[in-house]
Amino acid sequence: MAKRTTPPKSKAAIKKALDAIARAAKRKAQKEQGAFDGRFRPRVVKSKKTYTRKPKKQDPDLDP
Repeated sequence: MAKRTTPPKSKAAIKKALDAIARAAKRKAQKEQGAFDGRFRPRVVKSKKTYTRKPKKQDPDLDP
């Protein structure tokens, strides 16, 4: 997206532009702290809604 050269005219556009500036500043601060280098990725909790099949029992007499 191209940078805007003229200031926004409506209140909604002004608020959107200010929010974008605030987000960019917050992201820059997080980048400096190293938040996006992969070390601070939150752990994922496995969903209990998915059905997990039990492994089939192997016949001990069969040799693979």
